[in-house]
Amino acid sequence: MVLAVCLTIAALTACGKGKSRFKLGEYKGLKYTKQEITVSEEDLTALLASLQNSYLKYEVDESRAETVVRKGDIVNIDYSGILDGETKPFAGGTAQGSHLEIGSGGFIDGFEDGLIGKKPGETATLNLTFPTDYYPQFAGKKVTFTVKINAIEKKILPELTDSLIADYTEGRMKTIQEYKEYAKEYLQASKEASYKTDVKNNLLKKIVETTTFDKLDETKVNSTYEDLLKYYTSVASQSNMSLEEYVSAAGYSKSVQEFYAEMKASAEETVKEEVVLNEIISKEKITLTEETYNALVETYMSRYGYTDKATFEQDYGVENVRKSMLYDMALKFIFDSAVAE
Repeated sequence: MVLAVCLTIAALTACGKGKSRFKLGEYKGLKYTKQEITVSEEDLTALLASLQNSYLKYEVDESRAETVVRKGDIVNIDYSGILDGETKPFAGGTAQGSHLEIGSGGFIDGFEDGLIGKKPGETATLNLTFPTDYYPQFAGKKVTFTVKINAIEKKILPELTDSLIADYTEGRMKTIQEYKEYAKEYLQASKEASYKTDVKNNLLKKIVETTTFDKLDETKVNSTYEDLLKYYTSVASQSNMSLEEYVSAAGYSKSVQEFYAEMKASAEETVKEEVVLNEIISKEKITLTEETYNALVETYMSRYGYTDKATFEQDYGVENVRKSMLYDMALKFIFDSAVAE
């Protein structure tokens, strides 16, 4: 959480020591449950299936040109939805050439069933009602969808071959076996990294729980809280929604008031984690050299989807990046000193 706040949110506000008063809990020699990380054949099969699905295509099923739509069919449709009392389609309520599997539950109740029995070329008028727990701007409202069935389709899934692997990897790998060996190593590393991250987060949580906080820097808590709200408000605006609409649609809380309370609690927890990590950095004299910074920055850039160092540092701020690296180093120290059982 601290790392996410420092880079994703707190690029707006530099992280640092506040005016909190506390007594640091034990942070060395903590215990955690050791877990054996393995990659199963099922894991490899799922990854290969995902690769195949990236090449999935749809083709008109000419043999179904005169037959009716049945459950389980894949149909190509154009549709337009108009809310009750309106005259124009609502934003996001129209599409052309959309692929829909009947019975998949991809649309609101009644939409898919309303197409059953229709033939390609026919148009269906569906008078429906949005669920009460749908997006706030639509919840419980009546809507009329006009749906044209362009065709009944079939999925074309290519066979997994050496040539497909070569195409997918742009020639870096030539055979299925070569890709499977790479995939096994990739999945193993990914699982181990995820496991280690979970362990570090749990260890940090233990330290925070055993640390006595007499006072938290309220200025820092409020600043972090405001940054969280700004972040979620920005996310909501990208979906053309207010924060209240986004909170309801995303299911974060039962009410906006509860969401605000959760964000305040999250801000307090973030500041506690920051305080603890800063104190460990100070006690253990953890420092970040330029050599280490340059070695780590490529990893950070990759994590956040950057290829240009200057742009990355400008967007997040060098000091914020350095602080997050120090936090990573502190978490590594905690993990390395912990005992696996």
